[in-house]
Amino acid sequence: MKSIKVKILVSMITVAVAGAIIIGGIAAGLNYKGTMDVLQETMEPSAKMAAITIEEKLENYWAVLGEAAVLDAFHTKGPMDPDIINRSNVIAQRNEFVRVGKADVDGNATTGENIAHEDFFQRCKKENQNIVSDVTISTIDGNPIIVFMAPIQTNGQFDGCVYGVVDATFLSELVSNLRMGNEGEAYVLDENGNVIGHTDPSFVTDQVNIINQAKSDAALKPLAQLHEKMLAGNSGFDSYTYQGQAKLFGYAPIEGGEGWSIGVVAHQDEFLSSFVISIIVTAAAVLVVSGVAVFVAFRMSHSVSNPIKQCVDRLALLEHGNLSAPVPEIKTKDETALLLGSLGRTIGKLNMVVEDISYHMNEMAKGNFQENIAIQYEGNFVAIQTAIIDIHGSLNNTLSQINEAAQQVSNGADQVSNGAQSLSQGVTEQAGSVEELAATINDISNQVQSNAENAQVASGKASEVGENMQQSNQKMQDMIRAMSEINSASDEISKIIKTIEDIAFQTNILALNAAVEAARAGTAGKGFGVVADEVRNLASKSAEASQNTSSLIEHSLTAVKNGTQIVDETARSLLQAVEGVGHVVSLVDEIAEASNQQAKSIEQVTIGVNQISAVIQTNSATSEESAAASEELSSQSHLMQQLVGRFQLERMDPGMMRGNHFYEQDAPVQSEDSYPWNDSNDYPQPNDKY
Repeated sequence: MKSIKVKILVSMITVAVAGAIIIGGIAAGLNYKGTMDVLQETMEPSAKMAAITIEEKLENYWAVLGEAAVLDAFHTKGPMDPDIINRSNVIAQRNEFVRVGKADVDGNATTGENIAHEDFFQRCKKENQNIVSDVTISTIDGNPIIVFMAPIQTNGQFDGCVYGVVDATFLSELVSNLRMGNEGEAYVLDENGNVIGHTDPSFVTDQVNIINQAKSDAALKPLAQLHEKMLAGNSGFDSYTYQGQAKLFGYAPIEGGEGWSIGVVAHQDEFLSSFVISIIVTAAAVLVVSGVAVFVAFRMSHSVSNPIKQCVDRLALLEHGNLSAPVPEIKTKDETALLLGSLGRTIGKLNMVVEDISYHMNEMAKGNFQENIAIQYEGNFVAIQTAIIDIHGSLNNTLSQINEAAQQVSNGADQVSNGAQSLSQGVTEQAGSVEELAATINDISNQVQSNAENAQVASGKASEVGENMQQSNQKMQDMIRAMSEINSASDEISKIIKTIEDIAFQTNILALNAAVEAARAGTAGKGFGVVADEVRNLASKSAEASQNTSSLIEHSLTAVKNGTQIVDETARSLLQAVEGVGHVVSLVDEIAEASNQQAKSIEQVTIGVNQISAVIQTNSATSEESAAASEELSSQSHLMQQLVGRFQLERMDPGMMRGNHFYEQDAPVQSEDSYPWNDSNDYPQPNDKY
């Protein structure tokens, strides 16, 4: 069996070393996790911020081309028009385009070449929307370019496009400053996985495609899988290994670039150097802590084991019942001194308990139950104290409680009896009141039912009035139409009068011409002169008659218009009356429905009152029975109180009753002379708690 010294030594060294290793491991793990979390929280947002920067650049390109596409000049003039060329050059210089131009429906461009065969032109023409090309080589200067095309629409149809050529290296310039660490890199992919922007521009000129390269190079498959996620429009943070180097990867899609996406790469070793240093420091700390733990454990085990050995020797004497042998003393003030001091107090308390139990058991054996334990026991001795106290106070406590209970039962029975009598009388009075209430509610129910029937009759009459008003309104509409027809006929008559006036005027002119001809004919034309005079008279009378008729008709027209206005006002008033009658009918229907609901509700109340009346009748009979039972209970409680009164009980303070135990506050305290250990200060005194 190992000694306590060896156990302490082994335990302390084990705990110290294990603790140092665990703490170091936790610190290293937290350092690693914190670094990875920071990288994840940095790289993915960095990719998204770079994507937003590129998106803003693309939106600027699209905005410029879109504004040009709606200009009248680009709608009405050909690609080679000088005005188009000048405008295109100005737009290119102001907005960082290599060149800007127009291409018509057939693909003829401002540069003089035909681009109808280009895929991006065909897509723009077919889809009639903004299109951006893949990285292509310029036929003019041989540099890699990207073409942005915005359609020109006339009545929603494709009518050519405005294109802007951008140097493909602009994406590389945007991502050139986006580095994570000294060895990091960033790049942009198009919808086919081709690199169109990279911190190393050669990746763009070589048109590197990792997905295609992974088909022949298995080491690139992890990165190719990440590129496939980028092409799917996803964003996130991941890691991969290539050529033995662990790399971290953040990526995000680019809006406005037709499937473009940006990725940010960082070398893991570059950011985990602090993690490696923390592991080295942790290992050194473990070695130092282990050495210190061995030294401290050896000193501590020696100082602890010797006092414990002395304590064990004294406990061996106590095992054989020796309570008088002295307890060893030590000069230290640590827990071992407390252990030996506690052992001395324990032996003294054991001796005191044995003497106290013997004394009280002897007193109870003599029949003296007025002696109470004045010292509070502790620990497992409480069970012994509890047993003695229970034996002493059980009977006294029980009879006292019975006496109090009998008194309470007697008082309660008297109160129940009085309450039952009052309840019986009150229930009888309530029964009469409820019967009167039921009769009153029946009368109210009959009146509400009569009101409901009258409301139904009123609703029917109001409906008939509403229908009559509708018919009157219809007749008034017919009258309005007739007045309109009269007004139209009056207008036609006015036209006829105008025709008659024209005839009179022409007749007058004819008479004048006849008079002139008669004057020319001289004597031979006298007959014509007479005819001309008659015709003139006839024309004058026709004109006068037409004027009179016109005045009469105008007066009639004025009367017709006034009548039409009065009819319109009458129709509006009648329409308002119809709407008012409809509202009244609706209100009468609601009143009738509410009256029916009230009648049903009062019927339910009547049923409830009848039920309450029946319950009150039952309660009345029950209260009479309860009154009789309470009187019997009162007499029995008085009898029980008389029986308990025969016992002579010790007066008790309610505060001294604690559960099933009984304590007497005024119990006498034993004299110190009755204890054999009163000469020793190392042992507890009679008033000590233990």
